[in-house]
Amino acid sequence: MKLMIFDIGGTEVKYSVMDDTLARTDAGKIPTVDDNYEAFLDRLADIYRPHADEVEGIAMSLPGFIDSDLGKQIGGGAIQCIIRRDIGSDLSEKCGCPVRIANDGKCAALAEQRSGVLKGYQNAGVFIIGTGVGGGLIINGKLLNGPHFTAGEYSFIRMNESGDWSDRRNTMGDTCSTRGLLLMYRKEKGLPEDAPIDGFTFFENVVKGEKEANDVLEHFCRNVAMAVQNLTFLLDLEKVAIGGGISKQSVLIEGIRRQIDELHKNSGKVFDPNMPKATVDVCRFGNDANQVGAFYLYQDAMA
Repeated sequence: MKLMIFDIGGTEVKYSVMDDTLARTDAGKIPTVDDNYEAFLDRLADIYRPHADEVEGIAMSLPGFIDSDLGKQIGGGAIQCIIRRDIGSDLSEKCGCPVRIANDGKCAALAEQRSGVLKGYQNAGVFIIGTGVGGGLIINGKLLNGPHFTAGEYSFIRMNESGDWSDRRNTMGDTCSTRGLLLMYRKEKGLPEDAPIDGFTFFENVVKGEKEANDVLEHFCRNVAMAVQNLTFLLDLEKVAIGGGISKQSVLIEGIRRQIDELHKNSGKVFDPNMPKATVDVCRFGNDANQVGAFYLYQDAMA
């Protein structure tokens, strides 16, 4: 089986042709069209057409609450033009082939469960640090969707009770995302919120030993550790795989592990020293996890 794979992100669309061995060819990326639904579909169709004769269909990972059976985006997510659209059937009609769609975090979780670092675990999850925070949960060995398709949508979880509840700055999607990390760094440096600083620059400054960057990283790792530990207590998770572009930074993963150790030690003092602590690892498939999971979900649906 060969499929055309699309991984729709808030800023870019990654794509490839993938086969049963998970080998990817003709991979690339384009900016995401987020303000015009027809233009959004047309860009995907343009990428698909040169491969129409070699692929069986299209598998797509995208943000938001996704009803995979109906091929519909129910709500949520960062791309406004696709909200509550019948993307699966609309793209299928435009391209003349089967299309299966699924939530990006759930795709990543399935990829890691089948062939990655979550293989063999009954209760586990992925924590994808990007524009927001994507997530997917494996509970009792199965991918969890929920009746409203919101299982694993960590971005909407409140991190504390203070402040205006209409303010997103206290949500996990802001305090534990790359966007939130860089906003925190700009504030620490006294820079405007739109100052042109990216993750590469931030981590270069961490490695150089800049105090502001290292202070912000420690705070950020504590936020992520708190989120992971809360999910562990709630769902009895055995392992959590960290994904997203910045997960390649070993200093980030080391910082999260260190903060989890500290939180667990303190929880043991207050509650019980035998409280669970999830193992933290890096997603095996990195930024390709969503594409691999989309392939598996298509394969399962057509079996």
